[in-house]
Amino acid sequence: MMRVMILIAALAAALPLSSAKVIVIGIAQDGGIPQIGCTQKICKTQKHFVSSLALVQQNSLVLIDATPDLRDQYAELTRRFPQTVRPNLFDGILLTHAHMGHYTGLLYLGKESISTKKVPVWCSAEMADFLTKNAPWSLLVSNGNIELHTYESGKQIQIGSLNITPVAVPHRKEFTDTHGFLIQGSRNSLLYIPDIDSWDPVRTQMMDWLSKSNFALLDGTFYSGNELPGRNMKLVPHPTIQDSIEFFNSIPELKCQIFFTHLNHTNPLLDSDSGEANSFSKTSYHVAHDWQEFDL
Repeated sequence: MMRVMILIAALAAALPLSSAKVIVIGIAQDGGIPQIGCTQKICKTQKHFVSSLALVQQNSLVLIDATPDLRDQYAELTRRFPQTVRPNLFDGILLTHAHMGHYTGLLYLGKESISTKKVPVWCSAEMADFLTKNAPWSLLVSNGNIELHTYESGKQIQIGSLNITPVAVPHRKEFTDTHGFLIQGSRNSLLYIPDIDSWDPVRTQMMDWLSKSNFALLDGTFYSGNELPGRNMKLVPHPTIQDSIEFFNSIPELKCQIFFTHLNHTNPLLDSDSGEANSFSKTSYHVAHDWQEFDL
């Protein structure tokens, strides 16, 4: 009986997965929740990691964006999914852009920490140039902790059973351009765009990307335009969720399920008792939640 059980276990381990899995390992805007210096109720009662995804296949763990919360995200991910543990942490990392919540976790791969060995990092040419020419990121390259691979917008990257297409989107360009990703598996597809200035400049492209997607995790930083008293919200442009719903409602025959992510700590949808959350619950849209899974 023991031999039979061992044989069954070995065969099961050798069988390919019917699909890959996307795991949401953070839903917060770059500053995280609680945000530093925040005294609001949300920051006292909730904790959310910065927005990021883990792409899990049978023998592969790929990260989308390396956040400032990477240490804790990796610890919780491997606790929940022990099969994702590997000596070099990741089989690859995909980066969207060079704002603080999306790449600063790369520092944990350096020699002051675990000192990984040539983790493949896919990014745009502008992002690769930024990492190569600016310290301390350049040290990760020269020390061989990471190995840069450039992608091009609209050209697929094959990672295991997944086809991943970078899609260029407009977002304030202090350092680099910005991309989202269309992730296509054997059964389902998911569109991930955590940061964008406005949907209007890419309306035609969005209609195409959404038509190819079963799920979409999209920029939901702010619910409305009055969440940052004393600050000019035009300096941190994001489509509000109110505007996004109006935009997506205007797309004919939209069948993709839309989830909002990358929420700022001021977003009232984080408070299930708020009037905004009550109104939102009556729509066909959703808020992504930590450790949510999507089968591809």
